Amino acid sequence: MGLDPVCKMDVNPASAAAQSEYEGQTFYFCSTDCKRKFDANPQQYVDETDRAQGRAYRAEQARQP
Repeated sequence: MGLDPVCKMDVNPASAAAQSEYEGQTFYFCSTDCKRKFDANPQQYVDETDRAQGRAYRAEQARQP
């Protein structure tokens, strides 16, 4: 399960209403309204845990040939 960063609702990635990529990480949403809010200002909704996961993902991608 994922967590909608806007409304904090649990979201199953396989059945999410929408998704967005930000800082190398995929975020899943319960509705297109939450996606629109996130896309308008993702920094408002991304916390330090999300940022750390994004940095780790980008570092891993950089190490791959």
